[in-house]
Amino acid sequence: MKKFLIISGLILGSSLFPIKAIAATFSQIIVYGDSLSDLGRVSVATGGAAPPYTQGNGKFSNGNIWIEYLADSLGIATTPNTNFAVGGATTGTANTIQPLISITIPALVGVQQEIIANPISDPDALYVVWAGANDYLGSTIPTNPAVSIANLSSEITTLISRGAKNILVPNLADLGKLPATLNTTNSASLDTLTLVHNTGLAASINSLSQANPGVNLNLLDVNSLFNQVVNNPSSFGFDNVTNQCITASSVCGTPDTYLFWDYMHPTTAGHKLIGELAFNTVSPTAAPEPTTMLGSIVAFGSVVALKRKMKSSKLKAKELVKSA
Repeated sequence: MKKFLIISGLILGSSLFPIKAIAATFSQIIVYGDSLSDLGRVSVATGGAAPPYTQGNGKFSNGNIWIEYLADSLGIATTPNTNFAVGGATTGTANTIQPLISITIPALVGVQQEIIANPISDPDALYVVWAGANDYLGSTIPTNPAVSIANLSSEITTLISRGAKNILVPNLADLGKLPATLNTTNSASLDTLTLVHNTGLAASINSLSQANPGVNLNLLDVNSLFNQVVNNPSSFGFDNVTNQCITASSVCGTPDTYLFWDYMHPTTAGHKLIGELAFNTVSPTAAPEPTTMLGSIVAFGSVVALKRKMKSSKLKAKELVKSA
């Protein structure tokens, strides 16, 4: 029965997704976030000290990151002029890299300051806000999902007040299954924090969408995609979804078969999957050529499943936050 469902899904997926895609039209992409979207701001700010490798040309990966894949699919350039994401950023004002440096670097801020310092009002742009992981992974940051969700809600509201009409907000992959956290004493608690955060974020976006019917506010379900890859890595072309490719003393020979480049960031192959899912989310009537057939099925399924989850997520979020 399971095999039949998988085959049926593959047939359905091939008929739903065209070979060539016609993307939604956006004037530009404006990004606020952390290292997952950083095009090199931390590298410039620290004089190349971070990230501690050169393969990604200043990015926390070994090549292009998801926002570049998304921009390429949309036919829009993404540059540091409109990408204000910076490694270490939390949803608030803190930056987890800043305490590790002996001098204060003003460029190392949180998303709240990114949005305040770099205001752009363009109703035709696609705005991206992706943060939260550093709220829970940073040792000096309080792990309260209610605070993180409130920060993100406030920041999204600020963008809407400036005239933003198209906003994409990714959720978090399971923070307890990163190379840095897997099989550690913190793994289970990070699993729970991820669940609470993502459920609360979905509820918040649902509420904001209802309050602002003229705004296209989309949740990018990275968590579902991550779980699909971890549970069925070979279908996505991965051999290793638990270890990092690069360490202090070596680099793996086949990085494209690894999900993780370093201790918590995806390889460019992993980023490509996120970029494809993002394209499918902002352009629901079309899809780019997927890395694998199953990849396109997951992207479509994530969007459909998310809409179903949103109906009950608000109540679940309240219950989880109370018990956290």
